[in-house]
Amino acid sequence: MKMGAGFSLALFFFNTSLMNFTYAAQPTGTDIVSLVDMKEFLRVDHSDEDTTITAIIDAATQSIQDYTGRHFKSTTYVFNLDSFHFIEFPYQVASVSSVTYLDRAGASQTLATTKYFTDTTRQPGRINFKNTPDLVDDKFNRVTINGTVSNDINPPLTHAIKMLAAHFYENRRAVVIGTTLAIEIPLGVKAIINPYRIINTR
Repeated sequence: MKMGAGFSLALFFFNTSLMNFTYAAQPTGTDIVSLVDMKEFLRVDHSDEDTTITAIIDAATQSIQDYTGRHFKSTTYVFNLDSFHFIEFPYQVASVSSVTYLDRAGASQTLATTKYFTDTTRQPGRINFKNTPDLVDDKFNRVTINGTVSNDINPPLTHAIKMLAAHFYENRRAVVIGTTLAIEIPLGVKAIINPYRIINTR
């Protein structure tokens, strides 16, 4: 099963402006797709490339996490904002456990739960604030939201990881020169993962 060298990766690049959202832990690819299963999918019957295949599984897993906005490991997150304002979370979240902020003196304080309200049943989740205190003037990341995410992996996304890993395995360079035009496989990776993609509406 060899995907065309022209298979589009553009949709798997995530917005670096969202890097103020960080997870405490990331899954390894083999938490989701074992090396044995991946080698069977690739029809590889030797161990010479085990290290390479393991790295490829990791890359495919991270790419699909970033594209869908979902996380494949139960863990905690930290989301930093410069001010109190309504915002949709850039990725899937299960809960908001606390909100801290830097007061006028620059000291960290915990915001009372009566001063914010959340919606984590909708995806993407969202949070808004009311009657909030003043913040320090000369710092960034003055508001910090803490919470949890759940493991959102499922069989279709697992299969998509295998398909994308197979593409990475077959096409190991960023650019292929001197080949005929390649065609992306219909009903391939994007068809599988698009229904699970979390899209911000604002």
